[in-house]
Amino acid sequence: MGGERREIELKNDLEELERLGNWLTEWAEHESLNPKTLFQLNLVCDELVTNTILYGCTTDAAHTIWISLLADSETIELTIKDDGLAFDPFARPSPDVTLPLEEREIGGLGIHFVREVMDEAFYVREGSFNTICMKKTGWKSPQED
Repeated sequence: MGGERREIELKNDLEELERLGNWLTEWAEHESLNPKTLFQLNLVCDELVTNTILYGCTTDAAHTIWISLLADSETIELTIKDDGLAFDPFARPSPDVTLPLEEREIGGLGIHFVREVMDEAFYVREGSFNTICMKKTGWKSPQED
């Protein structure tokens, strides 16, 4: 377990998602992350970065998305920061997943997933930057204990 912060900068381009996935996989191997947690982190990052690119970067101007990871023996800290439009993804209530599909509102399931798999998740707007901070505990697989 390194305890070393790793960072990556992405452009507001959906093609960057492949690079992000490769970076996460490399980091997970370095940290001996269990496959389930890697899968969850991949989905969380994919959902939040995709939303940022599609809805937060509404002009053709270049934008940057910064992602950082830090893990210790108990907790993974994941931070996603961007210079897009101000938006708190956690301000909306979670969708009612007990309703039949045809009765549910469109959208919100990705953020619902983030809330479900991360132990902490919050949003702050600092100047012209959106920052989403998340923590996941208990990330080690049982055979690593």
